[in-house]
Amino acid sequence: MILKMLPLLPVWLALHVGVTLGAAHPRALEHSGPAPQHLSPFQLSGDLSDRRGHGRPVNIDLSVWRKGQTELQWYGEITVGTPPQKFKLIFDTAASLMLIAHKNCTTCGDHPLYDPDRSSTFSPLPGYRGEVTFGSPGGGTISSPEVQGANCTVVTDTVRMAGRGAPSEFMMCDNYSSGLRDQPPDGIFGLSSTPYALPGPEFSFSFVPDRRRAGVLTLGGVDRSQYVPGTLRKIPLNWPLSASRWRWVVDVRGARVVVAVGGGGGGGGGSAPLGNSTDAVALVDTGGATIVTPDRETTRELYGRMSGEIRPLDDRGAWGAPCAVLDRAARDVVFRVGSADRHVDAAVRREFVNVGEFPGRPGICQGVFTDPERVAREPIRGRPAWIFGTPWLRSYYTVWNGADRTLGFATPSHRNRD
Repeated sequence: MILKMLPLLPVWLALHVGVTLGAAHPRALEHSGPAPQHLSPFQLSGDLSDRRGHGRPVNIDLSVWRKGQTELQWYGEITVGTPPQKFKLIFDTAASLMLIAHKNCTTCGDHPLYDPDRSSTFSPLPGYRGEVTFGSPGGGTISSPEVQGANCTVVTDTVRMAGRGAPSEFMMCDNYSSGLRDQPPDGIFGLSSTPYALPGPEFSFSFVPDRRRAGVLTLGGVDRSQYVPGTLRKIPLNWPLSASRWRWVVDVRGARVVVAVGGGGGGGGGSAPLGNSTDAVALVDTGGATIVTPDRETTRELYGRMSGEIRPLDDRGAWGAPCAVLDRAARDVVFRVGSADRHVDAAVRREFVNVGEFPGRPGICQGVFTDPERVAREPIRGRPAWIFGTPWLRSYYTVWNGADRTLGFATPSHRNRD
């Protein structure tokens, strides 16, 4: 999920793909230094440190939002206030803020409402008002024709995760759009690329279920039980783009559709690199449920290497085919990301290509690769810009480090059950 605050700025994809994929911040914040506190919300303090002052990692168990035939969205529990009030939030690397619903909200559905009057640690400061907008309903796979977002006030209270925390600024919202109202998570918790707001500069994700949980987020380091020792490889972020808007952006050096052994199924396949992939960038988004290509021609070429029966389903970027056709034609799509000397090959596995039946079209299933609203180019060099959501990440244990400016990939210690 990629969010923006109004008034808008012509930054990173915003003018190129519009509200659906844009990311922007208030005009007064136009700089590339550390994010203000409310844009990097969880300010963990010394109560997470050991006697030597070293931060101790914090594990947050993740639950999954199942929509369609595959897992699309993960979220976990935090508490706000004293005594604590519980909320389940999406942990989103394409957002730089935290938002929850205020007790006065009449458009927030069945979500729990934050009541500042019940908290002895609440402060109405700094009191800024803001409108947050995004383009699709949370982890959904279909772009919304309506502007989605919330109207909020930035306030301060104690935010805790795994029972530990500190006073933090966040957005208390008195209006939710239908996307926020109807999704299972109660709000959003942003995890930007600024390195100072956590118990340590690293955090890590596993979206691979085990017997106890659907996934795990580790703040302040890694959980070594979640990945195979010796398999962790780190690639550099594209720091000019990552730092300018506090996002996680990597260089894309190529993408290919993998032909099945024996060449069966699909529309011919092939291992030649896809167009708009050999000199491109990608924003990595744990709040996104699809892979957004730079333009429709790229999507058409990608699906064309699987099957000519995969076609557009609407005018907002969705593609699909009869469910049996899509399952039979699906192939691994491998992306090489990083620099020339520090790169990894990370795949969207074929079992994640079909995201489920398209609403209102019985027997027709949607593919995970979608078009942008408009042609997407990054603003510095004009290179094609992709957005990689969770289907690209879920086969790996990933380690995010804004201080070292790296994104790491490791083999999970247990495998997906999908």
